[in-house]
Amino acid sequence: MKKVPKEYWELFRLAQQKLLPLIRQSARPGLLNPVFGIPLPKDSPAGPEPSASERYWLRWFQEGAEIDSSRRRLDQALAYLSHGPKSRALHFHGLSEADWVRYHVEVYLQETYILFERLKHLLRGVQKVATRGLDKEGLGSVKRLRRVLDDTLSAFVKARGSNVHERRFQDEGLKNLDTLVLLTGAGKMRKLRTLRKAQHIAVLRKWQKQLLANNRVILALCTTIFQGSTAILARHEPSRPGAGGGAASPRTSR
Repeated sequence: MKKVPKEYWELFRLAQQKLLPLIRQSARPGLLNPVFGIPLPKDSPAGPEPSASERYWLRWFQEGAEIDSSRRRLDQALAYLSHGPKSRALHFHGLSEADWVRYHVEVYLQETYILFERLKHLLRGVQKVATRGLDKEGLGSVKRLRRVLDDTLSAFVKARGSNVHERRFQDEGLKNLDTLVLLTGAGKMRKLRTLRKAQHIAVLRKWQKQLLANNRVILALCTTIFQGSTAILARHEPSRPGAGGGAASPRTSR
């Protein structure tokens, strides 16, 4: 898997920098539980109230974390497909190698759709920030980023929609593997088992290669959106205590 570029982490680094004073003052077990929707530990001492700026960056850190979690799941799908099932339990439950591949491909399509929705949600929020700040440059940037998002993931979203609303996901390789599984089942047509194994390997290699290529494109997409969004968010950060006036924070360095 391609190494995550340092530009991908711009939003997280900036949010961490802005939240560092709050983290230092509030260091305790469960500090970030609210960020991830987890209840605080019982009898947890009350920490300092976050400032408007800190609440702002907590929100964007959480948005970025949700996107990063979804992107990582796409990498996990590739890892699963790269290590085929060997458990006898799958055979006991009547699950074939075709079922194994199809399950992970369908989960991959579903997670890609989730990532698409999370990226859209991030850009909608950034657009609102730019609108409130009368930031024409920022609004133009969001529009371009949304176009890149649609162009990059529209095919995945369409495939996922067809799988849910029209028919189950299928391709020629999996159809052929299904047929060979059926023909060789229950000891019938044993001579085709070698062909079945070869077809399974071919299908696995195809999807491993496809998911690897997809994930590289998706990583580049997320990096572009994080970079563009961070620049806008940094310009319109709420005033921090002691900063004076209503001056916005400078652009994040690249």
